[in-house]
Amino acid sequence: MKKIIRNIQIAFYGTVLLSACELLDITPKHVVPEETAFSDVDSYQMALNNVFRNLTSSVMNMQSTDFASDDFSSVIPGYAPTNYYIYNWDYQTQPQPFIWTYQYQLIANQNVLIGNYPIVPAADENEQNQIDQIYAQALGLRAWSLFNLVQLYAPRFNGQNIGEAAIPLKIKLELEYLPKATLGEVYGQIFSDLEKAEQLFVESGYAPSSNYKAYQFGLDAVRALRARIALFTGDLEMAQNAAAHFINTPLLPKDDYWMLWEDQFGSGNNEIIFMTHDLSDTDDADLVDYHEMYVTNGVRLSDELMASFSVDDVRKGSSYIGPNLMPYKHIIPENERNSQSDRNLHYKHFRLGEQYLIYAEAILPSDPDEAMRVLNILKEKRGAELLTARPEISDILKERRKELFAEGLRFYDLKRLSDELNIVVQRNNGKVLAPNSPLYVWDIPKVETNSNPYIN
Repeated sequence: MKKIIRNIQIAFYGTVLLSACELLDITPKHVVPEETAFSDVDSYQMALNNVFRNLTSSVMNMQSTDFASDDFSSVIPGYAPTNYYIYNWDYQTQPQPFIWTYQYQLIANQNVLIGNYPIVPAADENEQNQIDQIYAQALGLRAWSLFNLVQLYAPRFNGQNIGEAAIPLKIKLELEYLPKATLGEVYGQIFSDLEKAEQLFVESGYAPSSNYKAYQFGLDAVRALRARIALFTGDLEMAQNAAAHFINTPLLPKDDYWMLWEDQFGSGNNEIIFMTHDLSDTDDADLVDYHEMYVTNGVRLSDELMASFSVDDVRKGSSYIGPNLMPYKHIIPENERNSQSDRNLHYKHFRLGEQYLIYAEAILPSDPDEAMRVLNILKEKRGAELLTARPEISDILKERRKELFAEGLRFYDLKRLSDELNIVVQRNNGKVLAPNSPLYVWDIPKVETNSNPYIN
């Protein structure tokens, strides 16, 4: 079965709906002619809104990659056996991980916006600025999707292996099979998209309302993504410069840490850079995605991770780790502030704490004292024990693990640093994820390799 995009009537509805299938031929088959694709800025905005709606899917939220890391010590097949197979580094057993398919579907949605940008009519300068900002968000989102794909399905980029095969680079609407592009080509496209997006935001005077800022993939989100990708590709100067935009923004005090998760719309909560709406199917439904990710899979955070938190560290509070040591970050449990569980917690994809950590790691080789200062700011705000000596890269990685657990970055961190720090992950059944293991490169789904003549 081929991927198709159904019921696309951009001029009237501004939506792009994708069927869940397997191949890369995910170009819309019923896109109206380009000259009438978007009749005005409102229809263009509606198409972007649909991309954001698709971001709320559980298969989009990259925390499922954490099951391949050392953060979990137990996962059973349960309701979502995909997590179980990821946990066991078995990437081809059914049901397959959906990340490959879904990220390319997102890219197809983003390509509709990017490809039609030149022909969206603007009545005046203000409308042109709106169009530019929608286009910039689409570019930033595409860079994010490409990064997620290349991180999982390609070798780690180390700056020397730019010619190594990576993933198909599908950046146009045309229906076609594609061979793998090189790592250099993929990351070149990613940074090109981010550079264009940032420039457009600056030139168009991007100034969103504070009520909606965290829901837009705006200037801050683009800079936060640039910092993340630069760190993972080893460009410490770029990572430092991008993260520097954030480290003068104060973190929440220790006693107000709960606001980061439980006061999503509070004016005092400045730690959220980009988030998507609640993960539940409806506002009144159980949080199906949370149950799929954690509850019915009988997951348990590793004892090693749990022991790494100091006594007063608020990140280990009952509101963030469940009674069975499950992560509670994506649900508001019953506590002294809530009479019942709130299953409409929005997902935080980019936030301030990560940027502090990126900045500290990026500046560590040139200014370890500054790295220590920034790292201790974060540790103090979280109630963790402060460093008394200059940090090493291992100290920063340990802090990343505590700050970002269950947020989809631990497996990425292991992939880039396990060799340098000699980190070996071992399962109870004896299976091992050693540094530089081929298990760090996920298998492209068989339905893709069997259908695409350019991939084998």
